[in-house]
Amino acid sequence: MRIYISVDMEGVTGLVDAEDVQPGGRDYERGRALMAEDVNAAVRGALTAGAADILVNDAHGRMRNLLPEALHPAARLVRGKPKPLGMLEGLTGEYDAALCVGYHSRADALGVLSHSFMGHEIEDMWLDGRPVGEIGLAHATAAALGVPVVALTGDDAACAEMTEWDASVVTVPVKYAHDRFAAELRPVAEARAAIEEAVAGALATAPVRPAPLAAEATLAVRWQSASVAATLLGIPGVTADDSRTVRATGPLPALYRQFGVWMRVAASLTGQPPYC
Repeated sequence: MRIYISVDMEGVTGLVDAEDVQPGGRDYERGRALMAEDVNAAVRGALTAGAADILVNDAHGRMRNLLPEALHPAARLVRGKPKPLGMLEGLTGEYDAALCVGYHSRADALGVLSHSFMGHEIEDMWLDGRPVGEIGLAHATAAALGVPVVALTGDDAACAEMTEWDASVVTVPVKYAHDRFAAELRPVAEARAAIEEAVAGALATAPVRPAPLAAEATLAVRWQSASVAATLLGIPGVTADDSRTVRATGPLPALYRQFGVWMRVAASLTGQPPYC
């Protein structure tokens, strides 16, 4: 059994603030150690279920958060950026299941460190008219590749978002949001044990391949800056809904990859920090 793990940082056990998840932050080094341990708990669960091959993709920020020497030796690591598929780099239809570790809720939710990909620069996103963030877009892209997402860890808002998107996905809340930068934390040992147990349980039976998706999907993004939207109109196939909202239609995962280009354009124009 081949398992793919996409690991973000905002939904990791114990982390609640930008200082925990951004390089240079007062608690970033501690945060990346906690990140590694959440991933390792998921790896142990996958091994218990019989995984023979595990690929971990560092999917947060600059994507150089996980230290290779801190990762479980049974897992391979994809590290650094840019990556054509960003948070899903390395995922192909050859994998039997995908896990989302340390994920967070989308921009319009009151969850810990909630945002959609680029902090406040992205105000809203929709996939085929359905509100979406990193969770839903990762799930839909994995499904387009024929890979089921079987488990997700994060705060309770992220877990609720995943359940709303696909109730069959096993979720593990490692903290409970009180506000965007405050949460009630599960004890660290308890949270890691819960991750390991949930992953092992989710993979205990052969994951069910998702049903084929529609040939094309439509992604719409509302930006804070009209300048970003106007610049993106220079990309063939991108159209405007209004002065700050653009959309494009195409097959996943190609559409996911194009969205990565949109974000690089936005970053070059704005240079905004993610949590102000």
